[in-house]
Amino acid sequence: MFKKVIWPLILVSSLALSIIFIGGFVASVNVSKSEEENQTEKPMESMQSLPEESDEIPTDSSEILILGDSIGFGIGDEEELGIGGRYLDLIAKEGQEKKAVKNSSIPGYESADLVKSIKSGENNASILGANLIILSIGGNDLNRLEYEDSVTLTLAFEEALKSYKENLAAITKEIRTINPDAQLAFIGLYNPYSEEEPEKAIFLLEWNYETRVIVNSDVKFAYIPTYELFEYHLDDYLSIDEFHPSGLGYQVIAEVLNKIINK
Repeated sequence: MFKKVIWPLILVSSLALSIIFIGGFVASVNVSKSEEENQTEKPMESMQSLPEESDEIPTDSSEILILGDSIGFGIGDEEELGIGGRYLDLIAKEGQEKKAVKNSSIPGYESADLVKSIKSGENNASILGANLIILSIGGNDLNRLEYEDSVTLTLAFEEALKSYKENLAAITKEIRTINPDAQLAFIGLYNPYSEEEPEKAIFLLEWNYETRVIVNSDVKFAYIPTYELFEYHLDDYLSIDEFHPSGLGYQVIAEVLNKIINK
């Protein structure tokens, strides 16, 4: 009697346990699938929440590079725009594409300093990525002449000019080795002392002439004259230090740059 009762009970219990086991297995599979679906959905949600593409101009996009001295840097401009900022404003008004400017000018630089800077390789990436490279150099070479009289002034000038020409040629060669296609522009020198020391104008004109000769040897190198621009407008075009351009002075330089480069 006992055996007849126990076997049916065991059979029923086994069936019940099997049903429970199968139910648990199915539930666990459903849970796993649900978790996997949630995991695959989360990245999609995060992608949808990403911000839209930025309107900022990448630093290597149509970049304008300025190399040189304090005038290249923009000293004297009340609005701190300099040649680069004012040039950008001009081309923006004409509907040209947005550009980025990198100014690597160092106030006080002489031509020998710029040669060392370029040869060091610190500006290689900027030179390579630039479509327009603006150079302002040589003013300090000329202004720091040491002399006692007209004879020693002439000798000092000739020595400084010879060194400057060699340096400018080296600067141009180094830039062209890195970027043979960029448009170059050189900012010529004006005479801030035209009323006080008119005799120096002869030296300055020769300096600008020799600069033009080097600039004109490259078909994509433009000379931006400033001597005539400033000659009769020093009160307006010079800053309060009576040496560097004022905001208006930088504006007229930028306008001539734009006219020569783009017109």
